[in-house]
Amino acid sequence: MAASSHLSLRPLPGQNRPILRSICRPVLCAADRQALFNRIAPVYDNLNDMLSLGQHRIWKRMAVSWSGAKEGDNVLDLCCGSGDLAFLLSEKVGPKGKVIGLDFSKEQLSVASSRQQLRSKACYNNIKWVEGSALDLPFSDCYFDAITMGFGLRNVIDFRTAMEEMYRVLKPGSKNFRPRLQ
Repeated sequence: MAASSHLSLRPLPGQNRPILRSICRPVLCAADRQALFNRIAPVYDNLNDMLSLGQHRIWKRMAVSWSGAKEGDNVLDLCCGSGDLAFLLSEKVGPKGKVIGLDFSKEQLSVASSRQQLRSKACYNNIKWVEGSALDLPFSDCYFDAITMGFGLRNVIDFRTAMEEMYRVLKPGSKNFRPRLQ
């Protein structure tokens, strides 16, 4: 469960001067989580580097490999954040494939789009960024050859609905890869 921290100055009982205290409250609703990810978008990649000691880059390459995505496939990177997995998937499916990066954070998608504009590989032109919810995917049934979801599953409000939606839009016999990166 994600948490939101707020710092406050409050005097301890029996003391006259305030001390700095952290108040941690769980982020329970989707709107709170969306606001949190919009706030951290500019530093999201640095946070992933710090929290995983850079290991997330290896995990993401493994996720793409295990996804089964191949040249010409139509793939979805769900809860795509700043787009790391989408860029790797784009290299895998090539210019004839299609990658959709979906996230509920408009700011994360803005970072992903900016990164796409700065990169020069032709295959990155096959990436489309979509703002949306993992709980109500805006795609028809059996649409994707592969789906990846890096760190997002731990942040969805309704795990079961997210899984049902993934399987609904995934073609029969295709792969859905979600590393358990906690």
